[in-house]
Amino acid sequence: MTVSLIKRFVTTVHASVDRTLAGIENHAAVVDAALKESRQAVAKARVRLARLEKDENTQRNRVAELTSEIELWNERARSVANADRDKALSCIQRRRRCEQQLHEVKAQLQQHEKVLNRVRNSIAESSNRVQTLQAQRNQMLSREAAAYAGQIVHKLDSHAGDDADAAIERWEESVVQAEVVTEHFPIPATDEFEQSFLTTEEDSLLQDELDKLINDEGSRND
Repeated sequence: MTVSLIKRFVTTVHASVDRTLAGIENHAAVVDAALKESRQAVAKARVRLARLEKDENTQRNRVAELTSEIELWNERARSVANADRDKALSCIQRRRRCEQQLHEVKAQLQQHEKVLNRVRNSIAESSNRVQTLQAQRNQMLSREAAAYAGQIVHKLDSHAGDDADAAIERWEESVVQAEVVTEHFPIPATDEFEQSFLTTEEDSLLQDELDKLINDEGSRND
């Protein structure tokens, strides 16, 4: 394969890869935009849910306060009933007003709780949907990338398989030739003067090792 053919082939493959990646990015961009919008919506819903929960706590506290006030006005009415009946009747009137307020607050709280439950369920469903969509996005990206990678490799094999194999063979031949030349390099001759010392030193080491072996054997026999 000539250099110009190789360049044209590589350019073609790169163009195919670019188109493939562009397709993947377009699909992913649509899903990413949906995920971003969904996350923002869930985040806003959570902020509003926190406000609703705060209002619920305020209403519950008001119910507790009115319940205490009703009992307090009852106690006051009983304490002054014998001494000042008119005053006791005024206490009863105050108790009735508290009872009316309590009835209204409880009704509001009941409606508020229904709204809270709907909002909580909606947020839970939306969060689960976002997680599912995120997992599906990751799976599709992986599957699509793997599929396109297989297509590109198939194109590479079908267009340049024979030329690539031939290039590998020529490469191997050049390496083998270089290895053969390296194996036949002459081994430098050892200096005779140095060799005489090496022989003497090696003999001395052998003598020492033999003496040690004999001594060790004698020690075991003793």
